[in-house]
Order: sequence, then structure tokens, then C-alpha cells
Amino acid sequence: MKNVIIFAIVAVALIVVFAVPRWKQAQRAKKFDGYFEKQYAALGKTTDEILGHENATNTFTVLGALHWRIGQKAEARGEHSLTDTERRLLAAYWVEAEVNNGGFNQYFFNSTGDNAEVALAGLKEMGAAGAAALLEQAMAVFPGDKPPVDRFKRQEVMQQIAAQSKPVWEKCDSGFYKRKESISDLSLAYAKKKRAEIVLP
Repeated sequence: MKNVIIFAIVAVALIVVFAVPRWKQAQRAKKFDGYFEKQYAALGKTTDEILGHENATNTFTVLGALHWRIGQKAEARGEHSLTDTERRLLAAYWVEAEVNNGGFNQYFFNSTGDNAEVALAGLKEMGAAGAAALLEQAMAVFPGDKPPVDRFKRQEVMQQIAAQSKPVWEKCDSGFYKRKESISDLSLAYAKKKRAEIVLP
């Protein structure tokens, strides 16, 4: 009987430790899904539907819908299901979002930095030469000029190179904030040019 009680206590503890946080995380994800679905539903689900709103809606909303649908595709079918163009659009978006929020240090610290090489290729291909040059300078601080793709390995390296990376990244941050090119406008032009390679839904 004592063993049964101990087993029951352990089972409840495991549920509290593992199931409750996952349930809360799932609830949060549903809430975000609902918010973004409400935000972008009117723009449609296919590439042509979304890009068809370019003249009636601002660039940020059209790109937001496009990024959202590409993200949904990755979630439902796996990242391997994304085309190179879709990967580059998302990766370029995250460079701008992360650097504008917390600089290159934040970009490389977070999981978005996993795709730095893809982002660099995307920025170059869409014609964001200034942003691409700054990302390349920021990446050059890492051994071999390449940040590790694995987030945790990259964070370890970031600790080791902190003294040399800080001034470089601060300079890159400053240049990023001052640049004239619009990654959003270039991303939208790129999406229109490569629309056949953006396969939604």
C-alpha cells in the first residue's frame, strides 16, 4: 500500500512538472495562433491571395501575413518542407526583427541566429547589400567567420569571444540602425519576383 501511495505521488509530481507547463505552453500557442489568424485571415492563405493585397494594405501587413503562413507551413510539415526562397524570407525578416530589438548580440544569442548563413544569402539575393555587409561583419567575429548553427554551441562561443565581439557588434548595430535601405520593401519585391517558389498553403 505504501508503494502505491509513493507511486501515485510521483505520478502526480511528474504530471505537474511536465504536463502542466506543456499544457500552458499549448494554450499560449493557441492564443497567439488565434491572434495572428484574426490579424491575417482577410489576406488569404495562398501566396497569390496575400500578395494580391499589396496595393490595398501596407507592406508590413502583407509581409506579416506571408511570414505567418510560411511559419505555419514549417510548423505543420517541418522546416524541411520550406523552399529556399521561403527560408531566406523568414531568415532575413528575423535579422531585422532581432537586431532592431536588441542588436546583433541578441540575434546570435537567440535561435534565429541558427539561420545566419541563410539570412545572409537572402539579404544578398534580395538586394539588401547594406544589411548583408553588416551581418557579414558581425558573423566574422566567430571562428571561421561562421557562427555555429547550434544555438547552445553558438552561445558558448559567444562567451569566449565576448571581449572582441562587443565593439564589433555595437558598430554593426549602429550601422544597421542608420542604413537607408528597407528590408521590408526589398523582401516584398523579392517575394513577388519569386512568388512561384513560395508554395502556400
